[in-house]
Amino acid sequence: MLRIVSVAIFAALAAALFLMPGVSPARLATKQIAELVREEADRLTDTGQPLTDARGGPVRAPLWKILVEAGQANEPDPDAGEDPVLKIGGARFVVDPEVFQEGEVRDPNWDFEAVRSIQRVLRAVLAEEEVPVRIAAYKKPDPEGFDLMLGVTKDSLMLRVERQGVPIAKVVRPWSPITPRSLLPPLVAIFLAILLRRPVVALFAGVWAGAALVKAPACAELGSSIGSGAELGAAIGAGAVDVFATYLRGQLFERARIEIILFVVFMLAMVGVITKAGGIRGMMNGIASLAQDARKTQIATWFMGLSVFFDDYANTILVGSTMRPLADRFRIAREKLAYIVDSTAAPVAGVSILSTWIAFEVSTFSAQLPDAGMAPSDGYAVFIQTLPYRFYCWFTLLFVAFVVFSGRDFGPMLAAERRARAGQLLREGATPLVGKAATELEADESVRPFASTALIPLSIFILTTLGMIIFTGSQSIGLLVPADGFPYLSTGSAPGGFIETATGILYGGSGTTPLMWGAIAGFVVATVIALVRRLPVVQILGAALNSLRAMGVALLILYLAWMVGAVCDDLGTAEYLSATLYTKTSYIVLPVALFLLSGLIAFSTGSSWSTMTILLPLVVGLAYDIGFAGSPGDGDEAARAFGLFIMIVSIGAVLEGAIFGDHCSPISDTTVMSSIACASDHVDHVRTQAPYALLTMGVSVLVGYFPVVVFETSPWISLLAGAAVLWIVLQVRGKRADAPVAPEAR
Repeated sequence: MLRIVSVAIFAALAAALFLMPGVSPARLATKQIAELVREEADRLTDTGQPLTDARGGPVRAPLWKILVEAGQANEPDPDAGEDPVLKIGGARFVVDPEVFQEGEVRDPNWDFEAVRSIQRVLRAVLAEEEVPVRIAAYKKPDPEGFDLMLGVTKDSLMLRVERQGVPIAKVVRPWSPITPRSLLPPLVAIFLAILLRRPVVALFAGVWAGAALVKAPACAELGSSIGSGAELGAAIGAGAVDVFATYLRGQLFERARIEIILFVVFMLAMVGVITKAGGIRGMMNGIASLAQDARKTQIATWFMGLSVFFDDYANTILVGSTMRPLADRFRIAREKLAYIVDSTAAPVAGVSILSTWIAFEVSTFSAQLPDAGMAPSDGYAVFIQTLPYRFYCWFTLLFVAFVVFSGRDFGPMLAAERRARAGQLLREGATPLVGKAATELEADESVRPFASTALIPLSIFILTTLGMIIFTGSQSIGLLVPADGFPYLSTGSAPGGFIETATGILYGGSGTTPLMWGAIAGFVVATVIALVRRLPVVQILGAALNSLRAMGVALLILYLAWMVGAVCDDLGTAEYLSATLYTKTSYIVLPVALFLLSGLIAFSTGSSWSTMTILLPLVVGLAYDIGFAGSPGDGDEAARAFGLFIMIVSIGAVLEGAIFGDHCSPISDTTVMSSIACASDHVDHVRTQAPYALLTMGVSVLVGYFPVVVFETSPWISLLAGAAVLWIVLQVRGKRADAPVAPEAR
């Protein structure tokens, strides 16, 4: 019954997405044309012809670089301090009639919308390249600024730049409008995962559907995109080839993907070795004196999740794999363990001011702060101000605490816990992402169990990872200067205050490389300790290999999830959702709309970080403008303050929606890794976690964003009220898994 209801709800959502009015290709082009700023452009002569070198080849450079070079003659703007300013204006947006939808007419606002899009991308690029240039956009031509000619045909985009009538550069690239068909890959994957409970089949079908659509005629609409049966067969056949030749190959040889796989493999191998050497048994004996039952074990897991706050990947694998044996001892459902792990990892990293997340989050919106009259350097201050409005993260962490401290559950999680208390840790027919050889591994009878056998390798993993992050990050911000011998500390001042410096180090050094080397270091130390404990080499290797048995399916699911994300990138899934749903609206519903839109994009693409990257650059100017225009106060100062308030709440809403969508998505890599670490069936993990995530989301919207925007109540009141609502719901609906069950409820 639950599966039927889930499929029905999902089918209704999919139908709504396809039936809603889509954005026109011409309107969408105003957003997409901005990406031409990043591409190689032809430098032009005064006559508009491509400039050639001595060999007759075109002289090319990234368009943003050409603009910066051509704009160096500008005097610094008095309002911009020392930085020069590039003035963009006078856009002429020419659209081929074939691009218009039936009955559509040219909107005069398209010109400036395209200019603002180009302005946002330019700011982001200059921030990435650390070029100290300010961007200003105008609706009318400026004598000292650049004029833009924007051209859109049914198969190409063109951007031509002039200054005072003199051509400077031109870039043209192939283009096809994004249509509702871009939603098919995630919809197919998620629908089949719910229906069949076979994630490999579901994800593969999603990738194949997307690859076929990429090969389909570029500008055709869904339902008529492939005219004949021969063309349909050709697209399906070519898509099947691209599943392996393009998408699998692209993910297999990407360095970051390889490092994530090695991180997971060596972490699990390390856990296998320390288990065989008696380390996990020693930890269990030590924790068991405090965690003497299922409830206390879950509390200990929650505390461990909070303590590993610097990175969500490290949190997921470390906490899940080390606490799983103790959870199995006290008959805690694998789905419940995966929920605790998954629902602490990203939320605690997302709101921690000392994590690998914060600098990334700030970098996605700080370059656009001039749209709200602020400097890009104010990004960290804005982030700190968003923390009280990070309702989903705070409520999720609180709700996990309420669940583990009360011992109460409801819905499919309660059924899973009751099944586990009866001795069945997994649903009958479930497919855990780690096999029995790993989960049933026991300590060798010849070794004495010591907690230090586990704690030393785990500590080495954490210290190595953090050490590499700090070392690399210090170099990236210029705090540590490389030298022929030992690097030395820079004598210059640190870039900003403590928070900015610390988070800059964490972000600059973050990535998959420190995690990989940390896991390798932990595995090596665990092996050495096992040898010192006189464990035979054969048993050490056997323990490592046993912990990796049946990992093939888990790794395949992880790769398929990445492949779905890649095919969504090619089809523009996130951009389509953003352009379709991201409309100008009242400030009253704006944060809620952004929260839901962000959640939908993250759910569809399986990535919270890419969702933030897409939406946050758009939010700053839009939210500020809507808040300023709708200010209930009198005077410009009151309007400006209200605009900044709506902007801050909206930034928080996007950050939270991205994490919420990621939690509910079966194609999210962190969700897959939670299932791996806890040896859970992946679909069962998503199915049992979703009701809790949806409840927390509902409270975030109804008790969080609506009151603080509509009534301007303090976010602290919303946090207290939301916590009370969650506690009451759990007390009313929740039941203890070990409580007697009435016959009629069986």
